[in-house]
Amino acid sequence: MIKFLFVTNRFQILKNLNNGSDLLISKSVIKAKNNRENGKIFLMNKNKIDEKKSSEKFLSWLLSNNVYIYNKSTWGRPPHPCIVSNETTDEGIPSGKGLLAFKNIQQGEKIIEIPMDLVLSKEHPMNKMALNEIDQMNEYDSMAIFLIQQRAVGDKSFWKTYFETLPSEKDLDIFFRWSIFDSFFLKGSKINFSLLYLREKIRSQFFRINNIVFEKNPILYPKTVFNIESWEWALSLLFSRSIFLSKSQELTMVPYADFLNHNPFSTSYIDAKEIPFSDFLEIAMYSDKPYNKFDQVFTTYGPKTNLELLLLYGFILERNPFDSTEIRVSLSRKDALYEKKKYFLTSCERPESITFPLFFYQYPKELYEFLRLCLDVSNKVEVDLSYYEFKESLDIEAEGIIKMLITMVCIKNLKKFNFYENEKKNLKLVDNEIFFSKTQKIAIKHVVCEKRILNKIIEANKRIN
Repeated sequence: MIKFLFVTNRFQILKNLNNGSDLLISKSVIKAKNNRENGKIFLMNKNKIDEKKSSEKFLSWLLSNNVYIYNKSTWGRPPHPCIVSNETTDEGIPSGKGLLAFKNIQQGEKIIEIPMDLVLSKEHPMNKMALNEIDQMNEYDSMAIFLIQQRAVGDKSFWKTYFETLPSEKDLDIFFRWSIFDSFFLKGSKINFSLLYLREKIRSQFFRINNIVFEKNPILYPKTVFNIESWEWALSLLFSRSIFLSKSQELTMVPYADFLNHNPFSTSYIDAKEIPFSDFLEIAMYSDKPYNKFDQVFTTYGPKTNLELLLLYGFILERNPFDSTEIRVSLSRKDALYEKKKYFLTSCERPESITFPLFFYQYPKELYEFLRLCLDVSNKVEVDLSYYEFKESLDIEAEGIIKMLITMVCIKNLKKFNFYENEKKNLKLVDNEIFFSKTQKIAIKHVVCEKRILNKIIEANKRIN
């Protein structure tokens, strides 16, 4: 029997989906969808034209500032190996603006070559603001102030053309700016705690800087420019686009180099390198593998989990080899040896309650050690934890109990999520173009990835037992 549902809001849709109802959309909804999509097409075309103009202007600015991005051989040098694309894809999934191979690229070939004059940093000569006297001013704070100030001066800024390529406040969908409704789709996920913490930390840091700097210097730092909105904009850019240079030990923003997207399998890092036969530095990156023409060229942001990628960059990877979720375990106060074990952990500078990461098919040795200590009823609690050899210290029954405990925690965490147990049904929600925004789709995919890890751990423990 077909059920016709005429719903007016997303919460009702979710409710009906979770109740197993068949959803048919009325003609009026379809018409509204078509009108909206026609509007989207117009806006998309306009945005593409604007992006193309902005990119062309930006590339001209780079050329005028001695960035070697010529598409033809010149002065005995080969053509620049990359071109800018506003619509890159990674394994069929849109990945936004990025760099494509302009020609076949060999392993070890220099891909990026940017003079240090173009790099935005706290130590740049153009950053003349007196920030050193401010106590507890970290690098993100000073860089945020610098970015806001440079954007505010408009045409007077050396980086004006570069700033025009950056997203505005309204276009930023970095995680800590998500709405309450968007975060609803992450219910049950461990990332919600990180979201609340980061959001509160950013806002409290702004108000601290506002009290000790902005309000004391209203002429230099007017409220119309240095406010919470501009602060979040600057921090969003720094989280998602900044590059830490290990050579010079500084946080920077590097025009053009920040177009490179992340790939967890890449080993190419952007860093400062010495220019041969000189005392100067430049920003450089070398290819870690061969690329065919029109392949997307990648760098790596490091071995980051989906939680870190979403928290700092605003995206996740469905096939992330470094992805993990978390479980929290604690000593039982009902344990007869509770006080003795607590004292032992304190002496080892370890807390009695610890959060551990869980990866596909595995969990860290430290989790095993901690649970062994929790279960151990012998006098071995006086021994250093490093001496615990779990393959020898416990019998088969105790080993089975540890695996059972981990399985129970995983099952408990699974029950906290909103949606179907079946991940295919979750992914169907993502394909629904009508009702879900980009951030909501990312949230659903993140939940799917998190649940997938928990299920894999449960399945692996069942096979072992």
